Amino acid sequence: MHKSFLISLLALATSPLGMAQFYNDYELEPHGYFIRDAKDPATTLLKRVQDGEVLIKEANGKPLVERLLQELDLDKSTQVLVFSKTSLQRRTVSYNNPRALYFNESVYLGWMPGGRIELASFDPELGALFYLQRKLDDKTSPLFTRTRSCLGCHAGDATNFLPGSLGRSVYPDQVGRPMKSLDDYRRSGHHIPLHHRYGGWFVSGNHGTMRHMGNAVATRKDGKITIDREKFANLEKLDQFFRPEDYPAPGSDISALLVFDHQVTMHHRLVEAAYRARQALFDSKLDPGETEVRKLAGGRSIEEFREGRDKVIDYMLFREEIAIPKVACNPDFRRAFTSNRHPDRKKRSLKDLRLDGRIFENRCSYMIYSPTFEHLPPMLKGAIYRRLHEILTAKTPVKGFEYLEQEEKRRILEILHDTKGDLPAGWL
Repeated sequence: MHKSFLISLLALATSPLGMAQFYNDYELEPHGYFIRDAKDPATTLLKRVQDGEVLIKEANGKPLVERLLQELDLDKSTQVLVFSKTSLQRRTVSYNNPRALYFNESVYLGWMPGGRIELASFDPELGALFYLQRKLDDKTSPLFTRTRSCLGCHAGDATNFLPGSLGRSVYPDQVGRPMKSLDDYRRSGHHIPLHHRYGGWFVSGNHGTMRHMGNAVATRKDGKITIDREKFANLEKLDQFFRPEDYPAPGSDISALLVFDHQVTMHHRLVEAAYRARQALFDSKLDPGETEVRKLAGGRSIEEFREGRDKVIDYMLFREEIAIPKVACNPDFRRAFTSNRHPDRKKRSLKDLRLDGRIFENRCSYMIYSPTFEHLPPMLKGAIYRRLHEILTAKTPVKGFEYLEQEEKRRILEILHDTKGDLPAGWL
């Protein structure tokens, strides 16, 4: 390392800026990731088990998974499958033994035959908390323990150093080892080109002209890594790769994957915005319940707050969503996903799947009903509502949101008016 560069680094580390606390110092106050009482679904369930209110005696493997799906309000039809060795249990997951993931708006459960169950359970304020099942031959320890080991990846640069979920795409070899990551797309998301999605994942269902990296393994020739996107496109079944009967559900449906793509990043942006806002309030010496943005200290506090808000708004309104061809939707997934929809008086909702051109009929994220959104700092939630209203009611389209036509904006306004009880006065 060049001597002058090293001196510059040392100067930065010992300067007031170098010693300053940032929003992603999640272990410190005002966040207290490891010291605050957790209120996520997994913690709640495990406490009920400890108190004897719930008795879980199912055998390891599929029986225990199915019981936990029930207890955590997860539906087996949300199953998506990943075979790349990108999890904590790299030795167990493979092309012939993929890891299944199940999700709702608060919990992600991962498991593969012969492996231990992993949980990413979202505290409404702290974000993702990670739990790992005890060793399979252990009969006496608590069934799950909260673990730091997941944070090596799940609180790294791909998540802006905050605890969060991941859904990355890689070029996998024949046993699932990543030959190369798509570093430009380290997170899943509706903004990622379809051509670069699902490397290391299984994909079932009819997706027409869409081509992705799923179901295939990469090859290396003359130093160049390639993957065949055509060979395993539009597969209705996955039984040529593994034994579907070993899992609670048989497939990894394209519609579930598209929704998963959106949700993982929406979840993270909400959590990051909450951390930014909480830090801004703390740095400004304001009460966490303060609602007036003008009271924030200038400089970094207001910049961090506004950046968090804007990242939420952009993603919530599906700015830069990649157009998709018409794809089929597994009826079981549609039923499971829409079981908790919030319909307005005209029976419309933000969970109405379109899956033709775009994922949803009404492009405002259903995660606006999630516990993570509901528990945002009041100042942040109010700022998001005001900006949403500004974009949806502007007579001249707001720059960057021209893709939203007047009729769709009117539908979103009406749906929110009928289904959200905490909107500012004068919403319509």
